[in-house]
Amino acid sequence: MKALASDYDGTLLFNEKFKEGDLKKIKEFQKAGNLFGLCSGRPFKGIYEFCKPYIDFDFYILCTGALVLNKEREVIYKSTISKHLLHEFYDRYQKDYDIFIQANMQIYTFLKEDLGSMVRQVITSLDEVEGDIYGLSMNAKTDENAKKVCLDIEEHFPELTAHQNKEYIDITEKGCSKGLGILKLKELMHLEEVAGIGDSYNDIPMLETVDHSFTFPTSPESLTSIVDDVVDSVEEALDILMKE
Repeated sequence: MKALASDYDGTLLFNEKFKEGDLKKIKEFQKAGNLFGLCSGRPFKGIYEFCKPYIDFDFYILCTGALVLNKEREVIYKSTISKHLLHEFYDRYQKDYDIFIQANMQIYTFLKEDLGSMVRQVITSLDEVEGDIYGLSMNAKTDENAKKVCLDIEEHFPELTAHQNKEYIDITEKGCSKGLGILKLKELMHLEEVAGIGDSYNDIPMLETVDHSFTFPTSPESLTSIVDDVVDSVEEALDILMKE
């Protein structure tokens, strides 16, 4: 049995659509007894309903590794951020950036505008956020500014880790990453080998941790230089795994 953990935005989902070739190959891969799952910065409700008609995932690594679910969507691992830290974070950044809170399997935000397939709960107060807080995310507008904001976050919040995803930033509890999510998945689901595919900076911990790594020719050089194979699609990556 083989397993592939796939990033979501820019790897599996493009402009709110999946590639037909990817969908067909995923079903073929699973039919052969293999596992296909997600390794994403998004929370569960940010993807599940949209993906449900197309893909039946065998596992979910969500919120940049802070939450791992099995096929039955049961929590098998979680890493959380305290409400106290949430309030401190908002006090520092809310004036300049739109912040999204990943908690209780969904996204909470003050932003009212349409976010496409990203299902979210619009709030007027942080007190409306319920359940465990797995992560935060924010749009820093540019790649260069995101780098600066990541450094600022790690300087002022040593309890957190900032993961850059081009102009976006995902924030988790210190030490949490997609790489940790892969390790927890392997341990708790008793998997000997897991492959991974991703396209951006926050995928680097995953790509450095998996047993077989993939990225695209259009990905940053920091990814193309460390992976085992550069491919044009998830379909091609699955093809390689099935032939091994």
